[in-house]
Amino acid sequence: MRLTRGTASGTGNSTRAHVRNAGFSMLEMLLVLIVLGVLVTISIPRVSRIMQHERVNRAAQIVAADLQNGFAIAGRQRTPVRLSVDGVAKSYTFSDRSSGVILQTRVMNNSSEFALSALTTDAATIDVLPNGIASTPFVITVSQGDYSRRISASTAGFVRVIPAR
Repeated sequence: MRLTRGTASGTGNSTRAHVRNAGFSMLEMLLVLIVLGVLVTISIPRVSRIMQHERVNRAAQIVAADLQNGFAIAGRQRTPVRLSVDGVAKSYTFSDRSSGVILQTRVMNNSSEFALSALTTDAATIDVLPNGIASTPFVITVSQGDYSRRISASTAGFVRVIPAR
């Protein structure tokens, strides 16, 4: 806003011109930038941790759904299905136990959307029979950094994601 000329107490005499440029001073802009920088610096670790937890939680849900699907495939095809977990490659495969034909493979390593640091299980190979019975109960653990989730499957085919502590 710019004021150019005014009058003093209605007498018609002009006083000196008042000039003011609208906007922010350099100091005000610098202070705003400093405050924004501090807020971003504080929030980055928290956002990173939230993203890490969401990736692991999503991976756990996908593994649970795939396990349920593996039990269903065995019953639908009326043939045993083998689940093989590869912790080094961070992947698992469902295949026909008798012919070895691969039915499904899921990779969860750093090149995937999940970017897991570990995929472990207490049984590397599990057979699922057509009646829905697994050869052994097992737990699969998915991890990224210090956060992990466990997925358990009973011999009867009950699959659940164990809540985080």
